[in-house]
Amino acid sequence: MTAEFIQYAKDITQAERELKIEQWVGISFEVIRRGDGNRQVLHHIDIPRRMLERWQWVIEWRTAKLKCQYPRDIVRACMGFYDKRTGLDTGMNSLLNRMTATKAQITKVERAIARYIDHETHNNLFFVAATDKRLQQAQCKLERKKQNYTEACSVLRQTIEQHRQHPKAFRLYIGFQKLGEVRYLCRSTAICGRNKPFRGVQHFGRKRLPRRMVCIEN
Repeated sequence: MTAEFIQYAKDITQAERELKIEQWVGISFEVIRRGDGNRQVLHHIDIPRRMLERWQWVIEWRTAKLKCQYPRDIVRACMGFYDKRTGLDTGMNSLLNRMTATKAQITKVERAIARYIDHETHNNLFFVAATDKRLQQAQCKLERKKQNYTEACSVLRQTIEQHRQHPKAFRLYIGFQKLGEVRYLCRSTAICGRNKPFRGVQHFGRKRLPRRMVCIEN
C-alpha cells in the first residue's frame, strides 16, 4: 500500500510537471469584527507551496501577533492554493487538481497494461493480446480516460483565457463540466440549483467534498 501511494505521488508530480503547474499558496490574515461582522484583510503573503511547512511558524506567529492587537475580534489565516503561471486555483477539487489526478490515472493504467502484457506474454502460452478480454476492457477504460483528459484540456484553455480577461470572476464546476461564471458569490445559487456551492479557499484544513458538490474557483 505504501509503495502504491509513493508511486501515485510520483505520478502526480510528473503530471504537474507536464502541465507546467507552479504550486503557490496565498495566505491572507484577516479580522472579523464581532460587533458588525465586517471583514478586513490585514496582511497577505504569497509563497511557493513547498515552503508552506517550513514557514508554518511565521503564519502562527503573525496570527498570534494580530490576535494580541485585536483581542475582541476574530483573527484567522486563510489559505488559497493556485498556479502561479495561469493564476488558477489548485486546491482540492479544482479544475487543475482534477486534471492532474486524471493525468496520473492515465499513467497508472498504462503502466498496469504494460505490466499485464509482459506477465502474460512470458507466463501464458495461450495469451493473444488482440483477443484477451481483460486487456480489451483495460484498453477501453484507458481510452475513456484519455478522451476525458482531452476534453478537459480544451476546457482548461478556455478557462485560462477567461481568467485573464476577468481575473475576479468566479467559475462554477461539477467535475470537468462548467456550470457558469458569476461576478458575485451571492449569485452562484441560481446556477448551482440543488447542488450546494463550495468555495475553494480553506482555513487551515481540508474538507471532504460530497459527490456532485459544486466547486467555485476564481
